[in-house]
Amino acid sequence: MNYNSNFISDEINQRLNKRINSLLIVQEQVLDFIKKLLLSSNGKEQRQHCECFLHLFVKIRLNLEVANNILSMLLEDYRFKTSLNVVYRSIVDDVINGRYLAGTVILDDPEQVALKNELNILHKEFLMATIKADLAEREFRKVIGHDDIQFPEMAKVNEGIQTANPELMDANFKWKKNSEIRETTHSYFKERFDPKTNSSSFISEAAKLKFIANRGVITHHNLETLFKYLSQFQHYSPKMHQFNLSDAELDVSHYERCLGEVVLLMDYCFDILELSDKEMLQEEWKLLADKVFDSFQEK
Repeated sequence: MNYNSNFISDEINQRLNKRINSLLIVQEQVLDFIKKLLLSSNGKEQRQHCECFLHLFVKIRLNLEVANNILSMLLEDYRFKTSLNVVYRSIVDDVINGRYLAGTVILDDPEQVALKNELNILHKEFLMATIKADLAEREFRKVIGHDDIQFPEMAKVNEGIQTANPELMDANFKWKKNSEIRETTHSYFKERFDPKTNSSSFISEAAKLKFIANRGVITHHNLETLFKYLSQFQHYSPKMHQFNLSDAELDVSHYERCLGEVVLLMDYCFDILELSDKEMLQEEWKLLADKVFDSFQEK
């Protein structure tokens, strides 16, 4: 059964088919450019810790590949937006992280101290989440009677983490607060972080967006809109079922804007990354950006 033809008007289907097909074309072009950008970094020594931006572009590239596959499924059934929105949410999250981390780069700082400190905080968050998952796995295996696997004692696990990551531990072998990790960060950046992020808790997307706004990125409201809307499809509420059954016009507009933010992030990172034939890439980027943003205009 073709869900769209049965439950959505022909007028909406025709309009959305055109937009989805256009998005598929330009998104493929953005993917090709990301691959070219990544290849141009081969053999190039990056500024200290700035390889993180290449890692983010790898993640974005993989998610855009998945998005393309699901996007074509919308042509027959708009309800697949439920899965697609979660993929685009991940892409927006990577853009937010890219903007947030790029906001701590000082081009003439050989050590990139502020960037290093934020990466350490994100690494600490990863380790803390991993430990919680490990503890939950141990308890789950007890419940199902599969606790015969010999896990290392948690004390040894924690000791191993402390030994491997001394920069994240205080004198009492407890996790450092974010403010302690940021002790060597330039005061200019410290003044622009949300004070809530100085504790030991995880840094929320809202706090990252606040820092992005404080650094003068004028599209931060667009990033917040995209993240908030797309996140609704990751969570459940009784009202969301009605959204799932409706057409995907609003969703496609969010995909277009998301792709636009990916394109803007590439431009922002040109100054940071060491790339072969950078000037030629920047000229290609200008042509790509014109094509991408023009394709989103109402015809």
